[in-house]
Amino acid sequence: MTAPSPAAASWRVRPGALLAGAGMRRWGLIAATLAVAAAAFGLALDAGTEGVRRAARQRLVIGEAVLRSAVERYQSLPDILALDTEVLALLAAPDAPERVAAVNAKFAAIAAASSVAAIYLLDPAGLTRSASNWNLPLSFVGSSYAYRPYFAEAAATGSARYFGIGTTTGQPGLFFGRAVPGPGAALAGVAVVKVDLEGLQGEWRQAGEHVLVSDAAGVVFLASEPAWKYRPFRPLAPAEAARIGAARQYGDSDLRPLLDADPADGTIRLPAGGGAVRGIVERVAMPDLGWTLWYVAETRPATRQALLVALAAGIACLALGFALAAESQRRRRLRGEQAMRLALERRVAERTRDLSAANERLRGEMAERERAAAALRRTRDELVHAGRLAALGQLSTAINHEINQPLAALRTFLASTAVFLDRGDGDTVRRNLRRMTDVTQRIAEIIRHLKDFARKTASGQSEPVALAAAAAAALDLLQARIRTEGVAVTCAIPPDAVVLAEPVRLEQVLLNLMVNALDAMRDAPERRLEVSATRDEGAVWRLSVADSGGGIPEEHMAHVFDPFFTTKPAGEGLGLGLSLSSLIVTDFGGSLVAGNGPGGAVFSLVLPAAEA
Repeated sequence: MTAPSPAAASWRVRPGALLAGAGMRRWGLIAATLAVAAAAFGLALDAGTEGVRRAARQRLVIGEAVLRSAVERYQSLPDILALDTEVLALLAAPDAPERVAAVNAKFAAIAAASSVAAIYLLDPAGLTRSASNWNLPLSFVGSSYAYRPYFAEAAATGSARYFGIGTTTGQPGLFFGRAVPGPGAALAGVAVVKVDLEGLQGEWRQAGEHVLVSDAAGVVFLASEPAWKYRPFRPLAPAEAARIGAARQYGDSDLRPLLDADPADGTIRLPAGGGAVRGIVERVAMPDLGWTLWYVAETRPATRQALLVALAAGIACLALGFALAAESQRRRRLRGEQAMRLALERRVAERTRDLSAANERLRGEMAERERAAAALRRTRDELVHAGRLAALGQLSTAINHEINQPLAALRTFLASTAVFLDRGDGDTVRRNLRRMTDVTQRIAEIIRHLKDFARKTASGQSEPVALAAAAAAALDLLQARIRTEGVAVTCAIPPDAVVLAEPVRLEQVLLNLMVNALDAMRDAPERRLEVSATRDEGAVWRLSVADSGGGIPEEHMAHVFDPFFTTKPAGEGLGLGLSLSSLIVTDFGGSLVAGNGPGGAVFSLVLPAAEA
């Protein structure tokens, strides 16, 4: 029997080798798919977790602001009540029925108007003499709260702030106490205001947020989940638990701990209903209140998203592997004819690469130009906004004076109203109240102008704007300086003068022109500011701002709109006002022209009419 030839033996071995190679490739593809899916899951989970952490910190900042606002809204109310003449009179004669009735009625009206839970007055022994709920079944009148910490602290230090469950009503609340001074250094009593913060918890629950607030001992007293309330994060020390129980701060709560130890800024798992809330915990300390605000952001959505990303990456890797395998088989089948096409494919590939490279360069240049244009627009808007804020900075002293005057008048009216109220002069009290309303409306109008002017706006938001309203707003911001410097202002703008512009930026241009006019007239013997508008041909309005400051020298006329050109002393301007104003007016489709009139400089603002 003849031995097989080497070629035949080689042919018999080849199928097994092919099967072994296919198996190795299959296991390699599975390993690569698992590695890609694991890497994608890790990256997606890290990114999602970091996003959850950032969102938690942002919500924590908002939550702290809301909580502080809820506390600060009422903390001055007991200070005011401690100075009330009827309260002082009642403490001087606590058994006088007419005084008790008067203070009861006053407390009830204030509680209803301010939406506080209760207002009551304690005598030096801690006995309630008057309360806003005097006519309710669970009235505080006649109850002694000398054992409550807010009474002892207010009596010792003058004021107190304390959160706890009411021993009479069983309702939790934040108690503010203020000592009422008596003759000499004696204590006449303590005025207490109880504020209900339960509404915050409902808002947190409605928003689907997990928020907790704990006191200095670590006991949670406000929470979006009711099961977390009146429970410490860790087991309390016996002395701490005894102190809380003696003061009945949290009623009959058993103070079972939520955790075995204080949570750190990592992950936390809290029981909630039949399950648990697991997520990233962020906290912020509020040392002035002795509280800590906690925010728990669930990580389950981030984990689910990471799993989806890992699944998609694995499927993509498998698809790529199968595509590569199919391509390899196709290459083996078509190896013969591919040799004839290689030269043509190389030439096509080279041409394609050249064309792709050219297209890529072109796209890169276009993107770079778009980025440069966007950066230019942003820079220009920031510069315009900075100019607006700089103008407000220059007017800050005058604006402060403008606000302080009505504030001083308001204080005077308040003081006199109290006197007339004691005298029973109702007509004078009503007249003073009307005057105080007018004063507060004046302050609100000034602040509204400042807020509108300081608001950051972007270009491309033109709308019909009345020139008279824009000029009036700018003059209103300058009113204090105009009065102080004795400037005579003439404003003659027809009511139908309406142009197409952006209200805030148009007001900025008018303010810059008026400020420059006032600066130019600083040393002038006669100070006149004239603002007028006329209709020109071509559906445009021309608004002119003229002053009596002597005019612009001819050598400076060609440079007045150049950036950083200024004739003012150092520290009084950067020379950007007119440059920015010209830029803004150009954006509106108009023009800004400088010239000289009979007594000084004249700046003419030409803008398209709104109907055009």
